[in-house]
Amino acid sequence: MKMRRFKQNKLWRDNAPVMMEKHGSVIHFKQLSDQEFDHELRSKLLEEADEVKAASSNKMLIEELADLYEVIDSLIALHKIDKDQILRAQEQKRDERGGFMGRAYITVADHPEGSFGVEYCLAAPEKYPEIAFEDDII
Repeated sequence: MKMRRFKQNKLWRDNAPVMMEKHGSVIHFKQLSDQEFDHELRSKLLEEADEVKAASSNKMLIEELADLYEVIDSLIALHKIDKDQILRAQEQKRDERGGFMGRAYITVADHPEGSFGVEYCLAAPEKYPEIAFEDDII
């Protein structure tokens, strides 16, 4: 049987290789160190988040959110974090800053010179590029 080879270089769910091999595939893998696993889980988190973003139906959204939860659960287990710590941090942030249910989509923020807002934006110029006041506000 002629085989075709495809580069993967990503985490698969634990049972996926066995499932594929039952259909004649040959799966090549390596065991990751904790540091490599952490790096790959963080990459997988972004991959799954992109798939959540692209979900076009409620059913797909549920499936992709389930994958996202699985990656989060794996990160929690790897770092031996108590889920209650995360829930407390979430609640604290919600109490202090609010959630997202208000749907406020910020287009531009004007911050006073020397303020926390300026420092925050300047620390990540690729995310928050500075624009001139003459530019149109979208």
